[in-house]
Amino acid sequence: MQVNQVRAGAILSYVSMAVSTILSLVYAPIMKGQLGTSEYGVYGSVGPIIAYLLLLSMGLGSAYMRYYSQAKVAQDRRTMAKLNGMFLVTYTVLGLVLLVLGFTLAAYPQNVFGAKWTEEELALGAELLRIMSVNAALSFPISVFESNVNINERYLFLKLVAMAKSVLSPMISIPLLLLGYHSPAIAILSLMLTIVSGVVEAFYCLIRLRMPISFRGYDFALMKSMMGFTFYVFIAVVVDQVNYGIGTLMTTWIHGTELSAVYYNANQLNVYYLSFAMAISNVLAPRVHRMVASNTPTRELGRLMTRAGRLQFIMLMCVFLGFVAVGRPFVVLWAKGDASFAIDYPVAILLFLSTIMSSIQFVGLEILRAKGMHKFRAWVYLAAAGVNVVLMIPLCRRWGLLGVASSILIVTLLGNVLPINWYYRRKIGLDVSRFWRRIAQLLPSMLVPAIVAVLIARFAQVGSYLQIGLWGCVFIAVYAGSLWLFGMNRYERGLVSSMLGKIFRRGR
Repeated sequence: MQVNQVRAGAILSYVSMAVSTILSLVYAPIMKGQLGTSEYGVYGSVGPIIAYLLLLSMGLGSAYMRYYSQAKVAQDRRTMAKLNGMFLVTYTVLGLVLLVLGFTLAAYPQNVFGAKWTEEELALGAELLRIMSVNAALSFPISVFESNVNINERYLFLKLVAMAKSVLSPMISIPLLLLGYHSPAIAILSLMLTIVSGVVEAFYCLIRLRMPISFRGYDFALMKSMMGFTFYVFIAVVVDQVNYGIGTLMTTWIHGTELSAVYYNANQLNVYYLSFAMAISNVLAPRVHRMVASNTPTRELGRLMTRAGRLQFIMLMCVFLGFVAVGRPFVVLWAKGDASFAIDYPVAILLFLSTIMSSIQFVGLEILRAKGMHKFRAWVYLAAAGVNVVLMIPLCRRWGLLGVASSILIVTLLGNVLPINWYYRRKIGLDVSRFWRRIAQLLPSMLVPAIVAVLIARFAQVGSYLQIGLWGCVFIAVYAGSLWLFGMNRYERGLVSSMLGKIFRRGR
């Protein structure tokens, strides 16, 4: 059952992301066209601020995963109930704090958004900030139910809810925009979807999973212990937000909303790419914590990390090289023919490269958290965040969006790959040399697809979404054939064969 849930959850994650990404790609140019570049830039600039406010969660979700997994392995239902009650109370309080901070920031929009914004843009930014703050505050207690579904490995339900939410959002937003509504209506719609999905998840946990909850005797000693664990998770989360969110804010502060809207598109593509990268990791996280709680040998953990890393690398490189092939005409078409958005092509490529380097070792990160050995990574990431901010300012002034993306790539390489892999090897005992050898074994099979991608980008005459789709299919056929013949091992071919076999059997 669990194996089927993990495999089905991973597959459904990709299906969900494919559907939501396609809808979002259709939706984004409509939204930009209806709102205009200025309002679109304002809407995109508020998002990173909300992301920073969400840091108030302080990484407690990782503590919930770790401590709840330990209680579940020990079949300690009393501790499970206590944890659920404690986290609901804690997240409700944090949500209220977030709400106060969000409304306080909205009261001083010029200090938040900078002097380059007009009075109308500042007023709109403040209104959006208030609406999105309410949404973010409600998401805190709701996340407890979502985490409980995840830790019980009920991935099918979780992904179906997420897919329904991601499909309904653009399907309702587009008619609203066409009827003349603006960005505040879109923000209110997102708030309503958060409430509905939260109620559905709460009922599922309480009725189907019989989630135990106890509000008696808030255990401050236990929370103090968990805060010690989550402090370093929190630092890493802050760094991630700085590295990926500071680009939009830096562009807004230095160049204004027009260029910020251009960067927002490239960053949004990277958000889709990052979600795609985390599909396998998210469904494997509970298994990793359960394995560590059960004292599984480090060698077995390393094998899981390598196996997941290869699968992620195969999927991510397919999307990356596919974007190299048809990404240039795509970003212009996506911006409704606005040639100023062509810069998003090289910017997105740089952002994708940084995502690849960090994403293929997500399982390693979960191993660190499950073992409570993530302190070193947190300090390295904190130093890297400082370097990123310092480096990004002159690069953004000199080279604009390319400078922003280059800063993120450099910091990811220096702060995420080299020192962290040393720590995996020396302190955890993971065989990272074997990991990278197994990754490198895939590279020769990607040579021909890479050449084909460059040739398509250089010589193909692409001027419509249909042509992008056709050339994309050509590339995917070349990539799949080359990886099947020269790259995939027996396990990976078996996964593909099993998945295709089920699809064909159901289609009969």
